[in-house]
Amino acid sequence: MVGLLISAAATAINGGWATLLRREGRRLRSPALLADARHLMADVVTSLGVLAGVGAVALTGRLWLDPLIAALTAVNILWSGWYLMRESVGGLMDEAVEPGLLARIRTAVSASAEGAIEAHDLRTRHAGRLTFIEFHLVVPGSLSVDDAHVICDRIEAALKAEIEGATITIHVEPEGKAKHHGVLVL
Repeated sequence: MVGLLISAAATAINGGWATLLRREGRRLRSPALLADARHLMADVVTSLGVLAGVGAVALTGRLWLDPLIAALTAVNILWSGWYLMRESVGGLMDEAVEPGLLARIRTAVSASAEGAIEAHDLRTRHAGRLTFIEFHLVVPGSLSVDDAHVICDRIEAALKAEIEGATITIHVEPEGKAKHHGVLVL
């Protein structure tokens, strides 16, 4: 019984630590902290599975409950491992941002690009805490470089206000390069 109580206390501490790591990992957009939180939470679930299996057998006398709960715990470990691998590979492969964030990017560009004609060839990717945003901005051919730069600065400020850690590259093109697709900003 003492061993089970010590295990339960350690599990509670690990659960709190995993929760803290997950919260800070999301806040800091840190894949390493989020991976650590998931790993630690898998340990918590494993410990809870052991406690549940031993407790279920002790309370009911049905020995088959322990291996059943152990199998369910193993499935959770496999799922957590798969998720960690998928997230790691996504980060290494410069995965594009999720659709919700992409919509926010498009909205920010459209709302702040007054004076431009369109934005096209939008590309995004994550690398750790950074979000890279690249696109072409089509402006009237008669617009001065200074005026085009003002539009770009306004778009960059809007994107940086919307997305922490945004690194933005805008390629300015004259109106003859318009593709008539992408983000219309007229």
